[in-house]
Amino acid sequence: MILQVGLKKWDLSKKIMKYKVGIFGSAANNKEEVLYKAQELGEVLAKYKDKIILITGVADGLPHKVVQTASKNGVEVWGFSAGYDEKGQKKLSPSHDLAIYKKIFYVSEDYPLVHNIDACRKYRNVTSTATCDAGIIISGRWGTMNEFTNLHDMGKVIGVFTQTGGIADELPNLMKKIHKKSKAKVLFSNSMNQLIPSILTQLRKRA
Repeated sequence: MILQVGLKKWDLSKKIMKYKVGIFGSAANNKEEVLYKAQELGEVLAKYKDKIILITGVADGLPHKVVQTASKNGVEVWGFSAGYDEKGQKKLSPSHDLAIYKKIFYVSEDYPLVHNIDACRKYRNVTSTATCDAGIIISGRWGTMNEFTNLHDMGKVIGVFTQTGGIADELPNLMKKIHKKSKAKVLFSNSMNQLIPSILTQLRKRA
């Protein structure tokens, strides 16, 4: 028997709580060394498959590499699409493997800007970050910055995987310069083996 409660998934038969952890990062122009780190991150996350559900945008790049690897190792993955149905998603990413997702959430057909792909990407960003208990930032460009600010404004636990380039390596300095009251907890680490347990510790404190 499964009961959905807020942002957490409770399995009443086993009394196991799974946290929803979002993976956010660059969709393109990624160096091989960072793609390898993304794969490693997916492998490490798989060690916590009894504790987490992974959430990401249905797109290519670093997040896909992370969740694809984690999915192959038994982690449940939910995808958030910028399309309004499967046909629309396949137009956006023709070669994307949709089979890795246990659930896919599409943009509502009632959304007034449903035919504006840029607006739909932001719709996806808001809904995916709002669904998360925590998010992990790996590298990233402006879209990832948008996801980070969403997570921060919503008071989430945020793990920033540093030494991966992009926004992830700029955020430590930006956080020193830009201050805004928030319940968010931002954790920085260049070690995924340290970052993930730290995120889970913070989530347990909030449970």
